[in-house]
Amino acid sequence: MGRNPTISILFACRDAARHLPAALAGIEAQTYRPLELLAVDDGSADATASILRGFAEGRPWVQLLQAGGIGPGAAREIAFHASRGELIAIHDADDVSRPDRFTRQAEYLASHPEVGVLGTAAEVIDERGDRIASYPVPIDPRAIRRVLRRAPPFVHGSTVLRRQAYEAAGGFRAGFRAAEDYDLWLRVPARFGLRNLDLPLYQWRSHGASSFQTRRDWHLEYLALARAFADERRRRGSDSAGALLLAGSPAAFREGYAERPLLALYRAEAFIREGRTREGRLALRDVWRMWRPGLWLTGLAWWLLSWPVAWTPRARNRRSEERAAVARRESAA
Repeated sequence: MGRNPTISILFACRDAARHLPAALAGIEAQTYRPLELLAVDDGSADATASILRGFAEGRPWVQLLQAGGIGPGAAREIAFHASRGELIAIHDADDVSRPDRFTRQAEYLASHPEVGVLGTAAEVIDERGDRIASYPVPIDPRAIRRVLRRAPPFVHGSTVLRRQAYEAAGGFRAGFRAAEDYDLWLRVPARFGLRNLDLPLYQWRSHGASSFQTRRDWHLEYLALARAFADERRRRGSDSAGALLLAGSPAAFREGYAERPLLALYRAEAFIREGRTREGRLALRDVWRMWRPGLWLTGLAWWLLSWPVAWTPRARNRRSEERAAVARRESAA
């Protein structure tokens, strides 16, 4: 029987001290070996660095790295270049893996050589670590590809990739300050199969301080950019990721982007699906301002759809949250 391949865990942290010990404990409890943890402190201002240093003591399989607030995608890319494993795992600093997670994923990949990226189902936990919901994922390969057209089909932190698949995709890109996983999945070549295990081996923590909650607008902006760039690559074999990195923000990048109408349509769709219909309708103005018949009609369809969406529970909750935020700012002033 051959040796187990090393799993290299790309672990990016920024001001993660509150939930970092639970994430590290879950990694140490893994039944699979050998592991290596590449932990990048991305310019934290809290106790993250000291927690990581304390954990690394006496654990030669842990390597600490530093970055200066470059974002999670770029920080994970630093971790990748320091890694040696044949399998590359992603893990977020506020989530928790079940002890048998990597064992199950490594066994599946060993028996399915055609698969290049493997995620798992998950549970949603709260601040205290209590389970509050399930996090289902698409299981059938066709369903995964179908979801991938518009959104990530994986729970990001639950994924393990073959090193060849990660390298063939080109890794995480520094220009994506959010939704860096979606950009990566869209670049994985078709020869690498995408799968999810129908087992909740990962716990995704929902809390108000997570970037998913505090910067949800950025997530939606970068989701739209990832889709637009995928279309670019299909048409001409390359995309504008370098220009995005130089621009520094999605808003600055949009100003000179040749495919701005298409990007506007993807932005509108992302916002409307999220229940943020006002932002979606504003994005549609760019679709109609730059005349393209096919996009114009699709934009009209999304504009019409935005009105019934505005009365869904998600959209009403979003408006309530916005009113509450305004009230808090006014009372603080």
